[in-house]
Amino acid sequence: MATEHISDHDLERYYLGMITDETELAQLEEHLLWCAWCLDRAQRTQDYVDAMRRAILDLL
Repeated sequence: MATEHISDHDLERYYLGMITDETELAQLEEHLLWCAWCLDRAQRTQDYVDAMRRAILDLL
């Protein structure tokens, strides 16, 4: 059985706090515990989201 990695869209949703379904959230977080490839992408996604948030605050 092939393992599906987390999509970029879902990583963005995760770091924006948009995943509210507990089952979906648990599956995503469990995947991040063992998949180094997705964890690396997740960290880069978090950096991107944080940069966008800072940019928005700078505009205010």
